[in-house]
Amino acid sequence: MEWMQANWVNITAVIGGVVTVASLIVKMTPSESDDVILDKIIAVMKALSLAK
Repeated sequence: MEWMQANWVNITAVIGGVVTVASLIVKMTPSESDDVILDKIIAVMKALSLAK
């Protein structure tokens, strides 16, 4: 638990980077199913106040 508290900024930066890369990949694919999955992930992050 201490490690998470000490590294929270880095953890959120990594999560944000992963979501950013995933967003780029999703926008490049013609499939709509991956858009739905990414929207759900972003909704969860918003609920946790990790994304705006």
